Formats: sequence, structure tokens, C-alpha cells
Amino acid sequence: MAKKISAALLLLMIGATNIVKADWPIGKKRVNFSPAFGYTSSPRYFDSTGKVRASANGGVYSTKTIGLYVATGLSRRVDVFVNVPYSFVSASDIYTSNGTSGFGDITTGISYHTPSDDLKSYFTLKAQFYIPVYSNLVEPYLGYGSKGAQIGVNYSFLPKTGQFTVVEGIIARYFDNVDGPTQLGLGISHGFQLPKFQSLTFVFNHLSSFSSNKIFSSNLNSNKNFMVGRIACSYGKRISRTVTPYIQASYSFYGRNVGQGMTFALFLSIRLP
Repeated sequence: MAKKISAALLLLMIGATNIVKADWPIGKKRVNFSPAFGYTSSPRYFDSTGKVRASANGGVYSTKTIGLYVATGLSRRVDVFVNVPYSFVSASDIYTSNGTSGFGDITTGISYHTPSDDLKSYFTLKAQFYIPVYSNLVEPYLGYGSKGAQIGVNYSFLPKTGQFTVVEGIIARYFDNVDGPTQLGLGISHGFQLPKFQSLTFVFNHLSSFSSNKIFSSNLNSNKNFMVGRIACSYGKRISRTVTPYIQASYSFYGRNVGQGMTFALFLSIRLP
């Protein structure tokens, strides 16, 4: 069961930004490849009181991202991974339209999994690092343009036959600027294995970002002091022994000083051998 579930959980690692991330072990000398495409549109925002506001002058902030996630098992318990995104970010209103494109924050890290005796649950500790490969010279920005690190811990278990649940907490810090930010996150996901090699997963994710820089900007990727909660749903169907395509949609339903809108993602999970 854990082997089947790992593919379903993989989408949570490469989907919309800040969607809960979780792992089952990949397996020694096995490799997961996941090419992905995601689209986010934010025509509204949550103000400092949490109220939804329309962006000024009909403004829309959107991001299209092509990504490749690769992970491999060094042993039965240890995995290493890297994620490389290429993004197209645009900010437009009735008067102007600006766009930026380029590679974003490359993420690389390592996971250590501790299984239960019956292999029906896993405790996972993960460390990952953010490496910016761009310069924020022109708005809209691709990210903070700062190196960072994240520590995460999750507990994955099988509450019933054909179901799985993952609970995860993370803490992240960006280092290059004195105003950080520092981020705390909590995620809960629950999935179902359906007939004919199908899966359905529901996710709740909360992220709080803390910084002395409390300025809110329509250049959303530059905001450092905010809070957001998202829900997501994903569906996957295995089409061969090694390939499973997925679709995912997420929605930010509460927040503060952050964009509000939808994210859609399409991607493949490819397991080798």
C-alpha cells in the first residue's frame, strides 16, 4: 500500500506553492520524475483585516510555472530530491501590463523516513534549501531572491484500507535580508485509493509568514508579512506500471496581506525502474 500511495503524495510536493508536502520512501536506487505545469490567478487580495478586496484598476496577478521534480532513494529510509521551476509572472490592469520570466528558486533537500513495525505509518524528517538563480531587477518578481532553508516533519498513516492521512509541520527562514521572512506552516491531507488505479486527495494548508517588513505590495511575490489558508483537491489515474497523470486545483479561502484566487496544476508521476 505504501508504494501505491507514494505516487499520490508526490503531487503534493510539486503542486501549488505552499501546498502540504509529504513523503513515503521512494525505495533504494529508485527514481521519481515529475514534469509539471501550474497556473495561478489572483484578481483579488486579502487586506490587513482579512477582508477580500478587488485589485486596483481591475488588476490581475498571475503565474505560470513549468517544473521538474526529481527524487531518488539512497537507501530504504533516505531520499534526496531537487525541484527546478521556470516561471512566467505577469501583473496587469486596465492601464499597464508587465511580465517577468526565468528560473525561480531551485529547491534541493534530503528526507529520512522511520517506518512502524507493520509499515503502515511513517515518521519523516526533511531538510531542504532554496537557491535563487535570478535577480529581482524588474517587477513583478519571481520570488524573494534570497537563499533559505526549511525543516519539516510529517506523520503518514493508513487510517482505513484504501485511505491515507498525512499531517505535516514546517518552519522556513530566508537568510539574505534582515527582514527574512520566517515562515511556519501546517498541512493535513487525506486521500482515497479508488478502483481502477485511481486516487482522490483532499488537502488543507495554513502558512504564516513573519517579517519586520509589513508593507503590502501588488507585486505579490515580494510580500513577507502575511497569512493564508488553502484547500486543494487532486485526482490521479495510473495509465501504466510506472506513469500516473494528475490534475489538481487549490483555492485560498482566508488570509491577510496576500493574493486571493485559484491555482490549477497538471503533472506526471514517473517511477523508475
